[in-house]
Amino acid sequence: MDYDVSSKVEQRGVLAGMLLGKGRRRNHNFFIQHSSTQESYVLFKQQLLEQITRSPVKLQRRRTKQGYPLLRLEPKLIPLTRVLVKKLYRGGQPTISPQFLHLLTLQGIAIWFLDEGSKSFKKTDGKIHALEVYLNTYLPKSENEAIAAYFSQVWGIQWGLSKASRAYRLRMGTKESRRFFELIRPCVPEPMLYKINPSANGTATTYGHQTPPTVKE
Repeated sequence: MDYDVSSKVEQRGVLAGMLLGKGRRRNHNFFIQHSSTQESYVLFKQQLLEQITRSPVKLQRRRTKQGYPLLRLEPKLIPLTRVLVKKLYRGGQPTISPQFLHLLTLQGIAIWFLDEGSKSFKKTDGKIHALEVYLNTYLPKSENEAIAAYFSQVWGIQWGLSKASRAYRLRMGTKESRRFFELIRPCVPEPMLYKINPSANGTATTYGHQTPPTVKE
């Protein structure tokens, strides 16, 4: 899977997707952290970041305090990243505004979903009869409403809201999820195709947009 990041628009869209996904702020820059089980996907991101920043990006192997292995990428800080981090982290906390969402490209949306998306199947008498897909934002209702409006207006994709503890996430059913999967499929690298498989022949889980585990320095 080769992403086209030759234009500033596509570079901006991909970085925006990474920031909305597993990206975490580090001063004016960001880093990405994944479980070691997703090494192929991390290497895919590493290649993208090296193309965008035009600099090598070291793959760091770390462990949580509990000993679980993690993979971490921290790209070189470039002006575009500085601007995007400032736009997203207004007031020190990430706030997803309509203006930030409109910076996304389809490639960025795919990365966001691969990072923070999940799916589950409804069963009756042991037989699957429906698919539920989630974008695990775990944000206030107003921000999720803005995200849903963006997808509807720009991409014609309809997300509904689902209450999750004290926050909300986005949800769609079988018919709409198939449309969404087809939309982003051209931008999904082979190791992550299981995330957009509408059948039960594969699994897709995510930990949502949460603070990553503490790692040993």
